[in-house]
Amino acid sequence: MRSSLVALPLSFCLGLLVAPKLASAEPMADDPKIAATGNANANSPALPVVSVNSPSGAFGDQGQLTVSSDSSLSVSHRTFSDSDLSTTEITLLPAVDYFVVHNLSVGGFLGLDYVKAGSEHSTTFEIGPRVGYNLPLGKLVSFWPKVGLSYTHASIGGTPLQPGLSTVGHSGDHVALNIFAPLMFHPVTHFFVGFGPALDTDLSGDAKSTTIAARLTIGGWFGPWRH
Repeated sequence: MRSSLVALPLSFCLGLLVAPKLASAEPMADDPKIAATGNANANSPALPVVSVNSPSGAFGDQGQLTVSSDSSLSVSHRTFSDSDLSTTEITLLPAVDYFVVHNLSVGGFLGLDYVKAGSEHSTTFEIGPRVGYNLPLGKLVSFWPKVGLSYTHASIGGTPLQPGLSTVGHSGDHVALNIFAPLMFHPVTHFFVGFGPALDTDLSGDAKSTTIAARLTIGGWFGPWRH
C-alpha cells in the first residue's frame, strides 16, 4: 500500500512552478515526418494513424511535464462494534514525468505511507526513478508502459497491541523493481486516466515480497504540443 500526505503538495507545487514556463515556451522542433503527415505515429508505421491534433496524438510531445497519481487514492477509518480497536489508512502516490524526446519519458515518484491500528502505526517512505514510452493507439487512447526502481524504508512504532507478538520497533529497507503498464484514456487535451497491470518485486532485503496488482492513474500534462 502506498500513500502520501507530503508528496502530493511537492509534486503539485512543482507542476505549478514549471507549467507556466512550459506553456509559454517555444514549441520544440517538429520531427519532419510528423510535421509533414500530421500523424503522431509517422515514425512507427506498424501503429495506427493518429492525428497530432487529437488528445492522444498531442500527448507525449517533447518538453511536456505530467503530474499524476499512480495508485489508488483513499482515506479510510474503520471501527469494530465488538472492540475498541480502530484502523486509519491513507493511500496516495503522486508521480512526475517529463518527455525528453517525443514519447520517451523520464520521471519518478515520492511517497509516504501511513497506517494506524490502535496504538501501533507503520510508516513507509518510498522514492524512485522510472522511464516510460508512450504509444498512441487512437484519437483518445494510448499505451504508456513504465519501468523503474524504488527505495523503500519501513518502520513500525507505537505501543504494542500484543506484547511479545508485536513488531513495534522493527524497520527495514528494500530496493524493488517496479513495472506499470496502463492503457491510457485521453477524454480531452491535457487530461488523462489510465488503468493497467503493475508489478513490484523486491530485489533486496531480508524478507522479499512481490506484488501483482491492477492500478489506476489520473493526471494531466503541461507544455508544448504540435497544433
